[in-house]
Amino acid sequence: MFLLYISLLVFYNFFLFCFVFFFQAEDGIRDLVRSRGLGDVYKRQALALSSAELSPKAWNRLLEQFGDHAGILAASDSDLAALRNISEQVRARVVSARGKVQDMNSALERLEKLGVSVAFRDEPGYPTLLRQIADPPPLLYVRGKLQEDDRFGVAIVGSRNPRPYGLTMARRLATDLSRAGLTIVSGGARGVDGAAHEAVLRAQGRTIAVLGCGIDICYPSEHKELFERIAAAGAVISEFPVGAAPETWRFPRRNRIISGVSRGVIVCDAAEDSGALITATCAAEQNRDVFAVPGNVDSDHNRGTHKLLKEGAKLVEGAEDVLAEYGLDARTGGDGRAAELPPVEVSAEERKILEMLDLEPMPLDTVIENANMPASEVAALLTFLEMKRLVKRVAGPAYVRVLR
Repeated sequence: MFLLYISLLVFYNFFLFCFVFFFQAEDGIRDLVRSRGLGDVYKRQALALSSAELSPKAWNRLLEQFGDHAGILAASDSDLAALRNISEQVRARVVSARGKVQDMNSALERLEKLGVSVAFRDEPGYPTLLRQIADPPPLLYVRGKLQEDDRFGVAIVGSRNPRPYGLTMARRLATDLSRAGLTIVSGGARGVDGAAHEAVLRAQGRTIAVLGCGIDICYPSEHKELFERIAAAGAVISEFPVGAAPETWRFPRRNRIISGVSRGVIVCDAAEDSGALITATCAAEQNRDVFAVPGNVDSDHNRGTHKLLKEGAKLVEGAEDVLAEYGLDARTGGDGRAAELPPVEVSAEERKILEMLDLEPMPLDTVIENANMPASEVAALLTFLEMKRLVKRVAGPAYVRVLR
């Protein structure tokens, strides 16, 4: 009898363990290490809230209050009503999202067919710089692939109806900066945006297009082939749910993402009422660098860029002006374009140091502390990396990474 009791107890505990394990694997919400396999339930809940078109600010307030997507959807009407900083419209949208969770199976299947992944803010794969802005989107829809090196990114934006000079400058800057190793970000629109994306692709660099509509919507329609090529060589991203139309109000919100994933924003050929100035404003608010390309003082097409220059934007005549701002060298060949550099071999110790460094100067003391090596060894490694033109010593003393 005692043995039977022990056997039943063991069987019960085993059953309970299996139930909890599979529930967590499916749910993904109660798993503290979500990045190692978000469950479909978690994804469905996030997509349901995304489909409700909550503003990033409201969505983040709800996450702060209830902890995660499951907590938001499980909140009672009285819990939601008790939140003073949440509007009645937001509460209604949360309520509507509750009934959409199971319907998100078809949404997941559609995303898979479209080749679209979802990058969650608290997961690896979400843009590092974007996490730093106020109210970053809790998720992004991605066609293509985001990479860690995309944090070395600069946006190029401007008029949808640029003058030939504006197109020429956008193409030149995009080409030279991408050949120097920077990811070029823009909005996929007609004019300057499209010219910048095209130039990067011709230079075989990386570019990111940030959409003001659903990831499945091609806007403008003539950029369908361009978006396919961008997705193959970089990424097309959107914070808006599948099927979201390119309505006017979405584009100013989209612009904060363009600046948010970039270290700086270059405005090229922009009138005084250009939407590119909204991106520049977002960049300034996010503590990003603002650059502007000067133009003809008699042309209305340049009044926006000249206004930025008067307000303190950094003047850009060529890629070297941008690269110099980040302590990078504009290594160019005889034709004025960035030269192809042979690969450089580095030891495991050198790679460890290299991977610590960024475009922002890191004090030598911090490098030594983070490396957890003797100071003399770190100094020697930095010297070797300087000789290989992979790092650069700046005032401090400090070091920055040099992109190839």
